[in-house]
Amino acid sequence: MGTLNSFMGQFGGAPDSELVPASTPNVLGAFMDQFSTLTEESYWFYGHTVELRFNVADHKYYRVEELGNLVEVKGVTTALKNIDKSNALVPWAAKKCAEKILRTIPLSTEMNEFKELMLAPITLTDFTRLVMEAKNAHKEILVEAGDIGHLAHKCLEDSIQHAIDHTGGIVHELRNLPEDEKAISAAKAGFVWMQAHNVRWIKTEQKIYSKEHNYAGTMDGKALVDSCNDPACCSEQFKDSLSIIDWKSSNALHVEYIFQVAGAYCHAEVEEFGEDIQNCFILRLGKNEEEAGKFEPWRVPAKDFPEAFQGFLTCLELGRLLGSTKDRISTQKKGVRDIKKQQKALKKEADKVAAKLLRVEEKAKVKLERMAEKERIKTDAKAAREAAKQAPVVLVVEALPAPSFLEETPVERKPFVVPEE
Repeated sequence: MGTLNSFMGQFGGAPDSELVPASTPNVLGAFMDQFSTLTEESYWFYGHTVELRFNVADHKYYRVEELGNLVEVKGVTTALKNIDKSNALVPWAAKKCAEKILRTIPLSTEMNEFKELMLAPITLTDFTRLVMEAKNAHKEILVEAGDIGHLAHKCLEDSIQHAIDHTGGIVHELRNLPEDEKAISAAKAGFVWMQAHNVRWIKTEQKIYSKEHNYAGTMDGKALVDSCNDPACCSEQFKDSLSIIDWKSSNALHVEYIFQVAGAYCHAEVEEFGEDIQNCFILRLGKNEEEAGKFEPWRVPAKDFPEAFQGFLTCLELGRLLGSTKDRISTQKKGVRDIKKQQKALKKEADKVAAKLLRVEEKAKVKLERMAEKERIKTDAKAAREAAKQAPVVLVVEALPAPSFLEETPVERKPFVVPEE
């Protein structure tokens, strides 16, 4: 009810409590709460002076301006997608496709003379279907890896939040362990790293926003960290190092992770709070049998932050340039389509007018031909009359046959000529 009353109260009038009776079922309010909860989250920055809305469904950030206008804010991970990974991903995807074909192609129970397995008979249709299904093998793996990473992240987040609330930020045990074995292995790898570095958490799953550069994102956490005794992990000693930490469940660490964590996240935190962040840790959590409980760390010290941030800004600017160029080309294409549409309409109208003129011309031509024919007939008739008047009239009278009693006497018959006047 509060949601509906507060919404309506913005337009003035009675106090919130008088707008809708308490006994009235809050159908509209429940409807609004449902969608605000499921699809949109609100976050405040810079002393509660800047509000961001995060659309969960679209995974997009928006800054709330005056009068409630929303301005899209570029996401950190979205900006980093401009880095081309095809050199590594394309061969990997091809490999996974080939592996699935080899796993799923039917085999015969018979062997050849060299004791090698033979392929079972298969139609071209079935083989084509098998290949087309194998084509998406890499997508299936990515979905599975994403699910594992999500489950491991959620376990670590719950454990860290519990530690912040109850044990001074120190995680003594993992909470809400997932059922998936790979996700458990990844979460345990994170726990091993925490114990080895005496991690005391300050924040977890924290939204960040840079007012200066207008980007937003979510960092996995911020904590005080001590160096461990393994030189392969910590090449120098430090204690109580204020650090930003980011978990990765990928099969490898990539350079753009440094731009993301030591560049974007670190700069936004320093920009808003002015803190002295000394290290950033990017931790790849092992999730298969060989790496169970192990982690691969990347530590980025403060001296490398400027370069990391410059790398991120380059990606951010490239994304904006690509976006503006695509918009311009899209507008240009739309303009061309509109012009072609207009040209087509004009041509259609011109063809219509030309066809109408042709019909009028043909009709006029037929009319003229008819008139000319009438004139010719009249002229011919007049000429015939004139000619008839000028020619002599000759009457031919044929005599009747003579009676039988006169047949003995032949009579000479001559034409009767009418004398001219």
